[in-house]
Amino acid sequence: NPKGPPGPDGDDKVLIPLAKLSYEQLWHFLQIEYPASENAPPEDRDWDTIGQFYSYIRCLIKSPQITDSDFQVRGPDAREYQIQPYNYSPNSIDTAYPKSAFDPWGLPTDTPAKTKQDHGGPIPASKAAVFSNAPDGHQESMPLLTVGSRLEALQAIDTICDQGEGFAHERFDDDSEAEESHYYKFLTLQAQLEEYSHHTEHLPRLPEPPDQITPAITERDLGEIVANFPDNPTAIEYLSTYEDDPGGRVNYRPLADFCSGVYQYMLILTESIFKVRNTGADAASGQKLFFNRAMHRTMLWVLDGLATTMRGYELGDGHVLAPTFENIDLGPRSDAYANLMALAGALEEQPYADNIRYYVDLLKDVPDVSDLWGGGEAEVAPVEMGEEPTDGASTDEPRTGEPTPQPYPYGNVPRWPAEIGTQPPGHPLHSCLGLNSCKGADRYGLEGHEDPHRPGEFTINDCAGQGYCSTTSDHNCHVLNDCRNQGGCGLYGTGDEMNAPARNECRGMGSCATPINAERFSTNGPNQGKSVWVRARQVFEEAWPETWESVEGAPEHLGPAPAPFTDTGPPYLWISDGNQARDNMVACGSSGLSGAGGCS
Repeated sequence: NPKGPPGPDGDDKVLIPLAKLSYEQLWHFLQIEYPASENAPPEDRDWDTIGQFYSYIRCLIKSPQITDSDFQVRGPDAREYQIQPYNYSPNSIDTAYPKSAFDPWGLPTDTPAKTKQDHGGPIPASKAAVFSNAPDGHQESMPLLTVGSRLEALQAIDTICDQGEGFAHERFDDDSEAEESHYYKFLTLQAQLEEYSHHTEHLPRLPEPPDQITPAITERDLGEIVANFPDNPTAIEYLSTYEDDPGGRVNYRPLADFCSGVYQYMLILTESIFKVRNTGADAASGQKLFFNRAMHRTMLWVLDGLATTMRGYELGDGHVLAPTFENIDLGPRSDAYANLMALAGALEEQPYADNIRYYVDLLKDVPDVSDLWGGGEAEVAPVEMGEEPTDGASTDEPRTGEPTPQPYPYGNVPRWPAEIGTQPPGHPLHSCLGLNSCKGADRYGLEGHEDPHRPGEFTINDCAGQGYCSTTSDHNCHVLNDCRNQGGCGLYGTGDEMNAPARNECRGMGSCATPINAERFSTNGPNQGKSVWVRARQVFEEAWPETWESVEGAPEHLGPAPAPFTDTGPPYLWISDGNQARDNMVACGSSGLSGAGGCS
């Protein structure tokens, strides 16, 4: 229905502007999620609520005109070309949030108590973390369903509704009361803003609206944390702004066009994955690899990184640059990748080209789907990537991680080596402290580490499992690893990936950043809320008999990880040399819960 319930300004049009977060913008989302009237009949058009829309779909599925064969147009194995449940990741370090103040240096609660440093602060981040998505919001046994029958289609619709889409008159999305409906989540956000106390828009009687949450966030407060994006920006407007003062302004149209092109290509990748057959969650090819290196990389790293970089540019009129998400034409599917790279080439003449090159290089490692649309297979070729921009995430000054625990507790430990030393030839690389498979294989390498009490004397790690930290090329997160067994885990990824840190089978299949700091905890799966490093060491020990047989000269029994990190892994305070060398590790996430000194 083009007319919805009147909003704060009295307007009843259901139009969602491309705009920054505000009280009014939240209302536009509430219009979509608005609960239907009690006992409202299904409608076949002009739906007032999203719940009515899903009711209409249910009616269609249940009609005699729809049969199971309508969900099997590719044959009996149609499910094998749908996105598989093993790709599902309900939570990440960005969707988690703290329920209270927390100690950014605190270790996960499953870390042995005898090794913990008491920093005198509140609870650790792992205990303060709230995971936004409850595990019960799905029908049957899988959180992500493939559909091959009418029954499974109805289960999928029920899953969507149970997760909060159009849920009717209750605060929670189902009887477990583990998670609120989408409507109530948006309403609770609105209730934190000052305008809520004197709102004029009509709210339904059920679910009962929350009271004003205090202290209320004022418009000025919101302006301090929300980038001042223009409303409904377009690339042509950016060009016009530049042409008004070409001597004093920058032409951001090429950047806006490129960002829109990435967005369009992401949609094409989403279409294309239905042409990639399921070969299993652990396969080094097929759908899992395509999902990680195509969809995940494009959305989470390229598109998100571009948007983050863009908001750092001033337009000269009080606003900052924002993505326009326009329907830019990339041509036929078979030409889309080439046309996207042509948009990337247009950036080279612009003064901001160096700041964008990292994301262009990441995009070169995303599959060209032209062969898929011509009947072939998509190829993914490795590339050399430029240096990642820091965008202020890591600086030489301590930020949220202050106050730094004093006195510095690791004066008797060799200093963290920023550069990886020479490694023994023919031995596998590894992702963190205590996970090495042979003598001399640690971050200090064959050169050894300098004795902190005897300057000039160097000691080489003497045994498997006793090495100081990672020998893999450092990378900052999910799917960005260069080789097998390089995934650190914890920040992003599926539950299965997070339950097997540092055991990925292929480049681009690793779940999360290396090295693994001691404060980091898993956000999904059986290890949720628990130490990533403790789990990584456990997996390493369980796999050691198999590893021992394949590594010449390896000891049959592992030695302990080096003290004082034997039971914890390397703390961020040691990795960052007392919170001063913050670039030593770039794993972070936007919630500030990752343990990297609160680097967000």
